[in-house]
Amino acid sequence: MTDTLDRTETADAATSDKKPSRARRSSRRKALLGLGALGVVGAGALAAPIAIPAIERQIQLAEEQFLAQQLGNLEGIPLDAAIEAAEITRAAVKAIVIPLATVLATLDAGALTEMINTLSLAHTLIADAHGNTRDVDALRKVLISWRANVNHLPISLEAYTTADINSAEIYLKALKQKTSTQ
Repeated sequence: MTDTLDRTETADAATSDKKPSRARRSSRRKALLGLGALGVVGAGALAAPIAIPAIERQIQLAEEQFLAQQLGNLEGIPLDAAIEAAEITRAAVKAIVIPLATVLATLDAGALTEMINTLSLAHTLIADAHGNTRDVDALRKVLISWRANVNHLPISLEAYTTADINSAEIYLKALKQKTSTQ
């Protein structure tokens, strides 16, 4: 029986010698893996203050480029065409609308009626002399139209004389410059 006990103790001692060495290896692996994971997390924590703003800047830049693309051609109308229309409109307003609005703002309905009557008389006199009345008739039609439609304007005639006619053109040109630099 003593012999059996010696063998059991020897076997237990052999297995107990092997178990700690395996346990040590397993513990070392776990420790190394833990340290590696901790290193990755630490590196991420250190890089986050640098990486997050860089990522945000890239997203912002992509959004600005997309917006610039969309603004460059809204509703199928290129920005250049809108700028050209604003330039033409500004020139027409300066050359035609403001001078006419200034004159019409000083005239009342009675004065327009008198001018229309004068042009009617001019038509009759020119027609009696067998002359061409086309120009007088065209001007008379314009005055009749003004008298009939002056009350349908969205703003008063005085407002046309002081309106800012440059803002649309300036805005569109600035928008074009902003979208072309994106």
